[in-house]
Formats: sequence, C-alpha cells, structure tokens
Amino acid sequence: METIAFTPSPPPEILFKFISDNNGFGHFSYVSDGAQRVLGLSPRALCAQSHRFIDLVAEDERIGLVTSMEASKNSLMQWVWKGQIRLPGGMDTRNISLLATPRKRSDGRVAWDGMIRYELPNQRRKEQTPAELSARDQMALLSAYQEQAREDERLRLARELHDDVGGNLTGIKMQLSFMSARLSPEQREVIAMDLSMLEQLVDRTIDSTRRLASNLRPPTLDLGLIPALEWFLEDFGLRTGIAVAFEAPDEDMDIPEPKKIAMFRVCQEALNNVFKHAEARRATVRLSDEEHALKLEVIDDGIGFTHGAPKRADAFGLRGMFERAAVLNGSLEIHSIAGQGTRIVLSVPTTTSA
Repeated sequence: METIAFTPSPPPEILFKFISDNNGFGHFSYVSDGAQRVLGLSPRALCAQSHRFIDLVAEDERIGLVTSMEASKNSLMQWVWKGQIRLPGGMDTRNISLLATPRKRSDGRVAWDGMIRYELPNQRRKEQTPAELSARDQMALLSAYQEQAREDERLRLARELHDDVGGNLTGIKMQLSFMSARLSPEQREVIAMDLSMLEQLVDRTIDSTRRLASNLRPPTLDLGLIPALEWFLEDFGLRTGIAVAFEAPDEDMDIPEPKKIAMFRVCQEALNNVFKHAEARRATVRLSDEEHALKLEVIDDGIGFTHGAPKRADAFGLRGMFERAAVLNGSLEIHSIAGQGTRIVLSVPTTTSA
C-alpha cells in the first residue's frame, strides 16, 4: 500500500492577526490553536479579550511590548519583541518571542500577520543563528499570510463578479427586453433572431458568472461547512458523473472560519484529483467531530497509486493540502492500494475552551 502522511507534532508557536486600535493597544482578529498550549488561553478568549495577553506579560516588560508595537506601527517595520510571561494561575513562567509583519489598512489602521513562539523546556535542538531563526519564522508567516491573502482575493473577486458583472449583465438583459417591447411588429420580425441570440448569450454569460463566483467562494460557506460541502458535492456529481455519498452529523458544527475554509478546500482539491486521475465511479466524503479533532475523509474506488506513482507532497496538487494541514497544526494522510482506490484523511485539532 502506498502511503503519504504528514503528521506534525504540535509546534510551540502561535500564528495570529493583530489590528491596532485608535484608542488602546489593539486586538487580535485571529489566533491559531497553539494559543492554549503556549499561553494557556484559547483563541476565542484572546480574540474576545485581547488585553489578557498583556496581563500575562511581566509588569516590568509591558512597556517594552507596547513600545515595540508603536515603533512598528509608525515605521511599518517588523514588530519584534522578546519577554517573559506568566501563565494563568501564576504557577508557570516562560520566555516567548513575537515576530510580525505590518501592513497599512484602507481605514488607516495597521494590521500585523505574526507568530508568537517559545522553546519547550528540556527540548534539545540545534543552535541556530538569529538569521536562521528569522528565515524559519518568515517562511511560516509567509505560508499562512499567502493562504489568507488568496482566500481574501477569492472573496473579493467573487463579490465583484456577483455584484458588478452579474448586475451589469442583468441590466443588459432588461434593456434588451425594453427594446424588444418598443419595436413595431415589422421591426421585431426583422431582428427577432438576433434579439433571441443576444438574450441567450446574456443568459449563458450570467450562468457562467454565477458559476465562477461560486467556484471562487461558495456563498453557502457563510451558512456552514456542511451546507457548503452539500452544494459542492451535488455540483461535482452533476459535472463529472461521479456518484458521491456524503456522511456528516445531522447538525452543522461551529467551526472557526480558517478551519472551515481549509477543510472545504482540501475536499475540493481531493475530489478534483479523483476526477482528473483516479478513474473512479464512486466516492465518499465523511465529516465527523471526534474527540479533540475534526476529521474529513475522502474515499474513492479508482485505480489508486500504481508503482512509481507520486510520493512527493507537491505531486498531483497535494502540496496545497499538506500546507493547509500544517497551518492548522493538523495531519494529512493519504493511503492507496493499486486497483483499490485512495483514502485521504485530514484531522484538525478542535479549539479548547479557556
């Protein structure tokens, strides 16, 4: 059996998005699951009460934290800070470092994409130079930032297609109807075929625009992961002729936006690979909420991996799936037997409460 697996150990680091406020320190708009392990606070708690991060910082180091943030905001240079925190309950202290890249928002405020990390006690690791540490951190930040930037761009394009292009096309169709109504019977008879062809062309373009917008960012994602997958699987079956069974909880799950998008995109990429390479007739998508983890499985009855099939994570579009799993501190495993199909399993840790 051919197997490709990526199962990272939980890293001692947090990915975050932070936005400056006009009055006050600022607030976290996104925090990854590592927060509970590194800071002893859940992502939800940090986003709802961002001042709790400052409360963890040693009193004599809080001024340095705020000063470094202000300097980064004013210069748009990297926000770099190192200091000591005390975990909730006051029993444990640890040294952490913060590294973040700023960008100016359209509303004038500054937003940072960054990482907070600490070194595990008694962890033996190769000594690295500051330049090497910076490069490693920058690569992790870049991967997370690029993925978020791609999703933001998809959302923007989908809205523009739906609102601007779709609206203009609807206006054109209405104008054609008004023109037709104002024509005399003799005039209408002369250009009836041309008008009909134009109306059909506009209808096909409207359908294409809606399809493109939905492919970029399914509107059903705003309703939840299960409705989005139901829409995608129905559309996939109609387009490809591959019968897809969907198994999921009866009620939708409360999944944070980054996880919801990542799990949807992994399913989308996995089934696209089934269509392109597997020669499958049937597939099953299974979504489950297990203890401490959300699990997504995509199973097909295709040809599987034959001898010499791709074993690298960048082959057959798998690289993106592995990267999404890594950003979420999750695991991705791909199991295949030649002639017996392929099974992809994505496991994503759930957020613990504060």
